[in-house]
Amino acid sequence: MGAGRVLGAIVGLAVGLLIGHPLAIVLLAVVGGLVGHRLDEQHSQFTGSPEVLSDFVPPDPRSFEEAGTEEAPVDELTRDLCALFIEVAHADGDVRREEVREVRRYFESVLGYGPESLQLVRGHLKAFLARPPDLDAAARACGEQLPSAERHQLLDALFELALVDGALQRSEREVLRRAARGLDISEEEEQAIAAQHLGAGDDHYAVLGLTPDATDTEVKRAFRQLAAEHHPDKAAHAGRQAAEQASRRFQELRDAYEEIRRLRGL
Repeated sequence: MGAGRVLGAIVGLAVGLLIGHPLAIVLLAVVGGLVGHRLDEQHSQFTGSPEVLSDFVPPDPRSFEEAGTEEAPVDELTRDLCALFIEVAHADGDVRREEVREVRRYFESVLGYGPESLQLVRGHLKAFLARPPDLDAAARACGEQLPSAERHQLLDALFELALVDGALQRSEREVLRRAARGLDISEEEEQAIAAQHLGAGDDHYAVLGLTPDATDTEVKRAFRQLAAEHHPDKAAHAGRQAAEQASRRFQELRDAYEEIRRLRGL
């Protein structure tokens, strides 16, 4: 049981005793415990069982001899890349084994890391599972060390990681957005990469009078303006037919906006 939950229950119990009513004592103790538990969750460190790193098995020493001398990666860049991957993987909850497997695929297939270098990756991932990294600092560091094409390739890999365990969650989309800003990738470039993974949704943008390269701000502004213009209340005095048309148009706008929000994780 976390310290916050215990303290919350004690405080709730004390307040209940001051009130003096038996039901108040019980309810306040329970509520205090729940509030404390929530605080424990918000301040807890990353969780992850040893099994999530089981794909990083210790290599056979003979593999080094067969592979020859492996060129060691830049440790600072490796650490910063691991920080980004862990932050995306953790955005929707505990880090899962399939997410770690996707991280390994990036380092092994995209960056060409060999057995020895992958152990360096494992060490950084393990450290970040125990202690959260600084997402914004890691993204800026990667942005400073990587050329433009590799930064775009990295963001593409981060999207793949976010989707490996299912639909994109809003929390994951926010982490991806922060990563893109730190990598110095424009909002338009980010949306183009997102569309490759989530779909463009051209018809939905057309309903709002936009194209898929519209920024998040432009999408929200267009919806607010059109929703205000076509709100059913404005047509209530114009007769039944006009009110029904306005209602259908308003629902069409809402449906289009909600689908764009789903695609973008807004």
